[in-house]
Amino acid sequence: MRRMRRRVILVVLGATLGTSTLFCAPVARADVTACIASSEQALTLRKQGKLHDALKQLAQCSDPSCPSEVSADCTQRIAGLSAAMPTLILAAKDGAGNDLFDVTVTMDGLPLAQKLDGSPLSLDPGEHAFHFEVTGQPPLDKQLVLREGEKDRRESVVIGPPPPVAPPATTPAPTPVAPGPSWWTTQRTLAVIGGGVGVVGLGIGAIFGGLAMSDQSQEKTNCSAGGCGNRPQAVADYNTGSSNATASTVGFIAGGVLLAAGAVLFFTAPSPSAAPTTGRLYLAPSTTAGGAGFVLGGEL
Repeated sequence: MRRMRRRVILVVLGATLGTSTLFCAPVARADVTACIASSEQALTLRKQGKLHDALKQLAQCSDPSCPSEVSADCTQRIAGLSAAMPTLILAAKDGAGNDLFDVTVTMDGLPLAQKLDGSPLSLDPGEHAFHFEVTGQPPLDKQLVLREGEKDRRESVVIGPPPPVAPPATTPAPTPVAPGPSWWTTQRTLAVIGGGVGVVGLGIGAIFGGLAMSDQSQEKTNCSAGGCGNRPQAVADYNTGSSNATASTVGFIAGGVLLAAGAVLFFTAPSPSAAPTTGRLYLAPSTTAGGAGFVLGGEL
């Protein structure tokens, strides 16, 4: 339909120009041909995604010198092509995060920008290779794919290494503090041991005391006030009771002495600020003509 319209336009223009002078006719026919060619070329470029080149062709066929129908059609297509044209806003920063202004940018090997001032760039859709250069820094390459109708897309790149990081301040190692003298000294250890043995001695004394009382009761059963019906057993109970009583007495005495000695050693132990002392406490069995017992001794 469009080609039929163009043929009609050519026929009408040819008939009109036929009444003009022979000098002007060839020029007018050449202008019409150029307008139609630009319109058709714009269609081809649009299909190829070359929107910039298509806009240049549409600018020619939309000129008022072209036939009104051709000019109106090209003008309408310019608006649609402008809406489809992607726009890209490029930015660059250095390694410290500062904005860079004097950046040279090429796209697909062709110059694109000498400065990055935040203005949007109208570009053809598709994949493009961008090359960024800044004086004193290694160049940077980046691939981007632009899509039709994508407006004011923002892309930022970092050019140059980050600034050197200062080494962390070294903290001097803390000076080791010698542990202070312990409150728990050897003397207190001996005191606890002695007190513990004393408690054991008191327990032994209590046990043998109970046995002695049992033997005494058995003796009284065998030899009542009316006489001893079982004298040998009574004598044996008496001897056993006497031995148990002696052992009980020794246990109570030794336990009491050890417990008292442990208390004295514990509460008379020097304070941590005093000079350390060493000592020992010993307990040994002892026999005498009057019976058996324990000997408690110690050294500080």
